[in-house]
Amino acid sequence: MKRLSLIGSWKRLGVQVGLLAGVGMAFIGGSEPPPAVAAPTCVMEDECSFVKPLFLIIADYSTSMNTMFDANQTRWEAAVSAIVAMVDADNGFLQGNVLLGLMRFGHDPNVGQMGTLIPNDSSGITDGQKIDVGFYDEQAPDKAYFHCNGEAIKTAISSVAAPINGSLTGIGTWTKGALDKAKGYIQQTWADHPNDKAQRKGAIVVLTDGEWTDPSGTQKLAPANQNPSLTAKDLFDNSQVPTYVVAIGEAMGKMFADELAMNGGTGTAYDASNPQQLIDALKMVVQAIINDVIQPVCSPGLPRIMVLLDASSSMLNIMGGNQAGMMGETGWDAAREALAGGNSLFDQTVFGNQKVENLVHLGLAVFGYNQPAPGEQKLLVDYGPCMKDNFNWALDPNTSCEAPGCTDPWGGPPISWTFKDGSMVDPPGFDAKTLSHMPKCDFANQQPNACVGSGTYTHLGLQLVQQNITDYKAACANPMFPYPCDANTKFINILVTDGDYQSTDAQVQQPLQAMFNAGVTTYVIGFGELVNTPLSMTKLNNMAKWGSGDAEMYYDANNQAALEAALAAIIEQVSFDPCCGFVNCALNPEPDTNEPDPLPPETTSTTSESESDTDTATDTETTTDGASATDTETTTDGPGTTTETTNPGTSAGPTTDTPTTTDTPTTSEGTSDSQGSTSEPTTGNPNPTNGNITATEGDTEGETESPDTATDSGTGTDSADGCGCKVDDTEGQTRGLLASLLTFGLAGFIRRRRRA
Repeated sequence: MKRLSLIGSWKRLGVQVGLLAGVGMAFIGGSEPPPAVAAPTCVMEDECSFVKPLFLIIADYSTSMNTMFDANQTRWEAAVSAIVAMVDADNGFLQGNVLLGLMRFGHDPNVGQMGTLIPNDSSGITDGQKIDVGFYDEQAPDKAYFHCNGEAIKTAISSVAAPINGSLTGIGTWTKGALDKAKGYIQQTWADHPNDKAQRKGAIVVLTDGEWTDPSGTQKLAPANQNPSLTAKDLFDNSQVPTYVVAIGEAMGKMFADELAMNGGTGTAYDASNPQQLIDALKMVVQAIINDVIQPVCSPGLPRIMVLLDASSSMLNIMGGNQAGMMGETGWDAAREALAGGNSLFDQTVFGNQKVENLVHLGLAVFGYNQPAPGEQKLLVDYGPCMKDNFNWALDPNTSCEAPGCTDPWGGPPISWTFKDGSMVDPPGFDAKTLSHMPKCDFANQQPNACVGSGTYTHLGLQLVQQNITDYKAACANPMFPYPCDANTKFINILVTDGDYQSTDAQVQQPLQAMFNAGVTTYVIGFGELVNTPLSMTKLNNMAKWGSGDAEMYYDANNQAALEAALAAIIEQVSFDPCCGFVNCALNPEPDTNEPDPLPPETTSTTSESESDTDTATDTETTTDGASATDTETTTDGPGTTTETTNPGTSAGPTTDTPTTTDTPTTSEGTSDSQGSTSEPTTGNPNPTNGNITATEGDTEGETESPDTATDSGTGTDSADGCGCKVDDTEGQTRGLLASLLTFGLAGFIRRRRRA
């Protein structure tokens, strides 16, 4: 076993991930590039940065852009203002986090001749296009990228005069030529940076006011081989480069604009009928690029830790004794404090003085007696960020104590518990499904002052955790899951148990070894004074070895402080992604969905079980689609009365919740396990002066629930668990920047058209 001193030298891993200021430069025609001021927030690519995508702005420079857009601005002037606003938005987010490029296009007076200029145009458009600001320095030996060059974009677009000095004719709209040029430039960028193509994504936005033409700019919407949709489709299908379209003027509401966006993989065009709508439309394009191109894929780097807590009745007794404890005297109180109190598992600091609750997703499960089948195991809280309050509420004796069945949760046997779902009652009004639980505190003549009734069938809890991991992995592999995971996501179990188990060795060994073989390590903490018996120590060490491939011994914790130290020591063995921008649970104690917490249901599904020798239970559960499920269960046991209250809720992830025993018989033999709970059913009568035994519970009868992203996504206002992630040339994967860093407040003017 591992004995831990309460004062020790804890490992602290620090990481410094800073944002480096940079100065970008860009070419404007053949002249000297304008100076580029460092972006307000400039993220340079390094070990702990995401791979910046290429983002090319393609602006229509046809003379029709000189048409008045409103009383004060032409279309071209509005386009310039909108592009500048897009670059400046959100403290320069765009220029700091993508590699920006700018192109203008018109037409080519002579397709067969290279270097053709448009008559009367002095802006430098050659052969129909001009790249005013490039992604990188083509002349430099290392082909260095221009980082944070938003100022160059603004300077370039602002310094270009209106097309042919305001003329309404003279420059056409050869859009396919622009798309072909963009395709060639992006491909050349990848060719000049051979390690980039697998990682560095690209995106294009086309701002146009009219119908596309042939190269000469004279024939509208013809010939067919000059349709820009052909190039947009090729870019999207073969290079995964989407084309976004912002339509103004004659392009608004037209099929050709939608066709270009659709073939470019972005649905339909954004329409803008005035300058403000144009600004908003470009902001929406940027948000779409953040969502579609800069994806939040660091969530898999956050470990998932499931705490499996022994909920045998001895946990309600004075630690090491056979008498129900007062407040603060029980093993349950000590475990709850260690898991969710002031110096809890959530509050341990590691990894550069970060709190554990900011670094991992924690879940909580319990186990107890095995009758009636399938047993007393239950998932209280599934994996999620910032779950300290959920843990605390779920394990609080006051939560499950309701009169008349319970007037004092530390009053000794018998106690009738009322189990609830904290997402269905307010307070607490949690977003995540959170079930309360307490061990049974039944009365037995042989131990009149002790709580009995819940045993230690450890294998049932392990099987529950094993199945939940399987279900959770299947769900979180979907990138639309609130907290996606992948093959590298680390899953860890912490088993806290206060003594010998009533399962067989084989029953316990099988799930522990199966989980370890699947990459899930289970750490074992022997909690309480009873763990010091030779039999208990042997079994605890066996569990620790089965759960770790013989690499671990169990941790000995005979009081709350030692349990806190054991939890801290386990956490310090967990590795974290040094590039993650972690959540801050101090700002958002429980993940929310930016919607009001659910109100208590108008009616509570309640089932009363009146039993003499036979119990019949009917549970009614309201599912997320409004349907109801009714399960009827018949069991046979000793005399007693059980009242079961089901508060249906939704789960933040796929969980398999099995019903917990609510009516366990008391003993007449006076035989109990080392935890003070019965080892097998007997039919002795309870003390008539203490009344019959009652218990209530919110179970879901073994249903497997799919994630409810509407209420349990946990994304929250803290941007969940996004990471600024490192470049990894060997894996060829793009690590993402959290999409919700940029939130635009749009006025609702933009109409995104949808076809019937």
